[in-house]
Amino acid sequence: MFHTLFHVNGTDREHGPQPGYNTIRVRFLLPVNQSAYIRYNRMKTVSHIITCFILIQVSLRAVECQPPYEDQEGIMREVTISPVIKTIQLYREGWQQSYPVTRMGEGVPLVLEFDDLSRQGPTFYYTLVHCNADWTRSDLTEMEYMEGYMENEVPGGEPSFNTYTTYMHHILTFPNRDVRLLVSGNYLLVIYRDGDPDDVVFTRRFMVTEGTVGIEARAGIPVLQKYKGCCHEVDFTVRHDGITIDDPFSETTAMIFQNGLWDLGLGPLEPFMVNPGELVYDYQEENIFPGGNEFRFFDTKNTRTPTYYVQRIEFLQPYFHFELKPDRPNPAHVYSSGEDINGRYHVESEGGRDPGVDADYVFVHFTLEMPFPLEGSVYVAGALTNWQFTDMNRMKYDEQAGAYRLSLLLKQGVYNYRYLFLPALSGQFDMGEIEGNHYETENEYLVLFYHRPPGTRYDRLLGHQVVHSAQY
Repeated sequence: MFHTLFHVNGTDREHGPQPGYNTIRVRFLLPVNQSAYIRYNRMKTVSHIITCFILIQVSLRAVECQPPYEDQEGIMREVTISPVIKTIQLYREGWQQSYPVTRMGEGVPLVLEFDDLSRQGPTFYYTLVHCNADWTRSDLTEMEYMEGYMENEVPGGEPSFNTYTTYMHHILTFPNRDVRLLVSGNYLLVIYRDGDPDDVVFTRRFMVTEGTVGIEARAGIPVLQKYKGCCHEVDFTVRHDGITIDDPFSETTAMIFQNGLWDLGLGPLEPFMVNPGELVYDYQEENIFPGGNEFRFFDTKNTRTPTYYVQRIEFLQPYFHFELKPDRPNPAHVYSSGEDINGRYHVESEGGRDPGVDADYVFVHFTLEMPFPLEGSVYVAGALTNWQFTDMNRMKYDEQAGAYRLSLLLKQGVYNYRYLFLPALSGQFDMGEIEGNHYETENEYLVLFYHRPPGTRYDRLLGHQVVHSAQY
């Protein structure tokens, strides 16, 4: 009897197991007959080949089943996969600048608008995925969180009118007669093409609240001296009269987001203080946000005369090109005052009647003057890029011009934007590197409060609140 070692992932047989590799130790009896020994080795080799083949198949199947909007941690994210899908907006009916939050039983639906520039006229479908407070998929089945058809067709689009760019404008209002939501919480709206759930074109998050708690919130100057000049402190109190919460620290989840940016959120937060019928979230560090600066903006409504921050307009078939005035980094100590719409945009064409179909698509050229490139990536950020950070909105450095440049195809309107810097080998954006951080900046904060009672299988969204930082 003797021992032998089989090393996984290319281990050196002669020198034994190498660092970083797994080792399997197998003990077996040495066959007496030589021919039996040869047959044994052949059977062993075939067995290893079959095992490896099965493992590879299982691994590939797992990769294939992973939807493109679910990351490695299982978080359902907003993605825009198709480059011909533009100007995606999701809001409460009657208020385009609102967060995509609807209240159960309120009767106010959500509205989705988007344009398809493909000219192929595909049919779009949608489905809804219920999520936990951390945006991982919940344990509920589709029949438990919605009533009606699980997959539905997006109504046919309306063609653009009197524009150089041809597109189809789609509008979907939901909940509707085809689908009704049964529980509160986080949801992911998934849009796919021609009835194929694997051909996803984009996803968007939205929330359904019960509105059964009251939330009082305040965003202002932090208490701690080190944050006073650059940041905001967001404090809030949740009043839950009539709702039993036995253990607030294990049953509840609170989240805060700034200016509609999902990647700029804090939480989950535990209550700082528990009083009868209320939970107090009055921290000094856990609820601190960088203030940033007021958003930059430009106006492309008029294709004849350059307006705000537009340096030149030129028509090169088949698009108008808007060259913006060169931007510069904001000095760290200088606050740029001015009104903005907190990173959003408003579609509009001068003299048009229905911006959904008569606003044209134009190229907008951005220039950020910088004497030398930064060690990292610079992005144009805002709702105009769906608050996503990909190669589509990453700027390229022009050494001859001494500036970062980027061109985007956008629908006519008024836009907010800012420059965000992602340092090399870092997963955290540095807002202050280019824009600066100031307590005077007016920002918008969304507070969400969830409750999962013992024995239940999903996070109920009991309430939400929107608060603006005070301007000084």
